Parts: sequence; C-alpha cells; structure tokens
Amino acid sequence: MDAVLQVLCLFVLVLIIIVILQYYRHRWPVANFPPGPTGLPIIGTALFTGSEFHFNRTAKKFMQSYGNVCSLMLDEPTVLVNGYEAISEVTQSNKGYDFASRKDPMYSIQLYNPKKLGLFMADFSERWQKQRRFALSTLRGFGFGKTSFEEKITMEVETLLSHVKELAKVPQDLSMAITLSVASVMCDTILGCHYDHNDKEFQHIVCVMEEWFQSFGKPGIALLDFVPISRPFLQRPAQELRDIYAEFSKFTMGKVAEHQKTFAANQEPRDFIDCYLAKMAEEPDTFTLEELKYVLSDLFSAATDTTSSTLRFAILYMMVNPDVQEKVHQELMQVVGPSRLPKLEDRDMVPYTVATIHEIQRLSCIVPGFPRCATVDTTLAGYSIPKGTNVICNMWGLHYDPDLWPDPYKLDPTRHLNDKERVTVDVWLLDDYSNSKTASIVASYRIKA
Repeated sequence: MDAVLQVLCLFVLVLIIIVILQYYRHRWPVANFPPGPTGLPIIGTALFTGSEFHFNRTAKKFMQSYGNVCSLMLDEPTVLVNGYEAISEVTQSNKGYDFASRKDPMYSIQLYNPKKLGLFMADFSERWQKQRRFALSTLRGFGFGKTSFEEKITMEVETLLSHVKELAKVPQDLSMAITLSVASVMCDTILGCHYDHNDKEFQHIVCVMEEWFQSFGKPGIALLDFVPISRPFLQRPAQELRDIYAEFSKFTMGKVAEHQKTFAANQEPRDFIDCYLAKMAEEPDTFTLEELKYVLSDLFSAATDTTSSTLRFAILYMMVNPDVQEKVHQELMQVVGPSRLPKLEDRDMVPYTVATIHEIQRLSCIVPGFPRCATVDTTLAGYSIPKGTNVICNMWGLHYDPDLWPDPYKLDPTRHLNDKERVTVDVWLLDDYSNSKTASIVASYRIKA
C-alpha cells in the first residue's frame, strides 16, 4: 500500500511540475518579452490585481512597477501599452500594420459571435475591410458628421428638453431619457424606423441593450473570460448572455425582414439596411444576412452606449463645476441666444464650449483601453512581440497622464485654448491608413506647442 501511495505522490508531483513548466513557457513566449508579474498556473495574474481589477487602476499599478510596456497573463499572454510614445508606436508609426488585427475575442463575446463577424470583433482581412469601408461610406451618405444629420438630432434634443421641463421641479435620473434620445436617432438612420419615447417596444429593446452591456461587468462573465477552468461551472451566466443577445438581434433582424418585403433595388435607399441589401445583391459572398446581423448590433449598440455615456458625464461635470457651466451658458447665450438651439455652423464662434466638450471627452474616457493583436513577429519599445500576441493600449492612462495634462483630474477647458482664446487641439485620430484595422477611435488630445 505504501508503495502505491509513493508512486501516486510521485505522479502528482511530476504532473504539478509539468503544469508549472508549461505555464512558464506559455507566460513568457520569447526571451525578450515585456516584463510583468509572473502569476500562477491556471489563474494567471488575476490574484495580483486583487480588488483593483478595474482597468485604469490595474494599468496604473503595473505601469508604475514594470514601465510603459508590460505583460499580464489573462487567458493568454497580454501586453499592456501605456504612455503616448508607446501607444503612438502601436497605432501611428510605420508599425501600424504590425498591430492591425485583433486576437480571438473574449470568451464571453464568442458565446454569441463564434464566427467573429461584424465590424468590431472580426479579423483583419479583406472581408472586414470591405464591411468597414461600406459602413463608413454609407453612414456618411446618410449625414453622419454633416449638417444634414442635424435635423434628426435637433428633434431628439427638443424631445429631451421637453421631458426635462415637464419634471423641472422633481429630482430625476436622466440616464434613460438620454439613452432613448440617442437610440431613437440610431433607429431612424440605421433601421429606418422612428419611435416615440413612450413606445413600449422601443423602451424594452433599449433596456435589453443596457442589460447586454451591463452583463459584461458581472463577476461570472469576468471569470468566464479570464479563468478558463471555471467555464464548465458557469453555464448559467453564459446562457443568459446568449439569450440577451438573441433578443436584441431578433429586434434588428425583424426590421431587416420588414425591409426585405418592401425593398426595391431601383428605388432610393431609405436607410442603412436598404443599402446593405443592395450590396448583398452585388457581392453575395461577402455581404450576407448573417454578417448584417452583427454589423447592425455593432453600429446600433456601440453608438448608443458611447454617446449616451458621454452625455451623462457631461451633465455630471457641469453639475460639479458650476463655474464652467456658467461660462458655457454665457457664451451660448451671446452667440446663439435663447430662441433657438445651437447648430454645427456655430462651432467656430463658441471656442470655450468646444474646448469644454474636448475636456469632458478626455476626463470621461469612455473607452479606457482598446485591443490589438500582432499580425507578425515584431518589436515594441525594444521588446519582442510574437505574432498573435494580444496588445491593449491604455487610453485611460493617456488621458490622465500628468505630463500631458497638469492636474489631470481637474475639468479645465482652457487646456484646449491658446492665447487668442481659440481652440488649439490636435485631435489624434486613429484613422484607417486606407485599410488597416484601427476602428477610427479618437485616442487622445494633445495640446499643440
């Protein structure tokens, strides 16, 4: 019996050693890989984040310990990039193509998008480039970024203001009202339908969309993403996430079905869906109904969430900075007056207001980090980055870098104004290098010298 126990103990010991060696081999894929906490087998560096598993805090902690380019062990070895110079090397230098793709999306996203379709989670490929170019050109055609789009926005602003005036003397949470306004604009442009804010179907689908986003912050989903061994035991939250997405996509694809019944190729397209249906007839192998499902959910949900979140932050910052609020108010009254809403053509005449918007976007930092993936064996800040390595750019750290922004937690619109009280902001826009995968994210604002 003792001999059997000894053999069993020896087997377990050898197995543990093999697991540890395999972990270390996986954790440090090349000799010159960026430094970072070693972590533990199975759970990686999860314990090292402790209660601070919050992107900005975690990134700041590791940056202080290991420098602007460091590595973590999440579900895969991941490089965290901090600071303007390092992030610029990833996004703007001649190495932009080296980091143009994305790794397989997190497990939670693969639950409802296993083929990696759509705009945000697809691989860097010719198919994705066609989808992106089509989406951008079509949305611009319907007025995105143009004065022709103002009418839709103005109508929703008036609806929102009317709602606020009705309840002016009652404390209220404007979160849902703002989200409904933004979602209504997106429904009009992308899905070709306009909803009253009191419409039950509209309210329900917006709530479903909000629940979808909130689910990614739940502990169960975080475990699914970063602790693979937990997945067999967390089927319930996994199924809940699938069900939420299925309900949301049922709504969007229902609108597609309605369009198919009335769509005519020889008629002027009514919205984004009509344009996509026409493109499907031209390139049926690239543009499909299945792809459209994910493109619609990407456009609708992402645009609604980021815009409404920014507006909520704007209200918050105005509340806690009444001096800034008063200056914005005075400038708008002087230029626009009380009888109409501001227009895009007023932009050059309200520099303090524009500077305030830039400053709110810096402070709110709606997308604290965005993922990339090395498409080839390359280098970053002198470190070796193997092909297929996850790379996360820490935008929160960039927006709160005290070397770029003295007293970074303070709302100070004058950061973006020159001596002549004109906006002098260099918008660092990660555009598409004609076709590379950069997702047109506004990464940072740097004060011009």
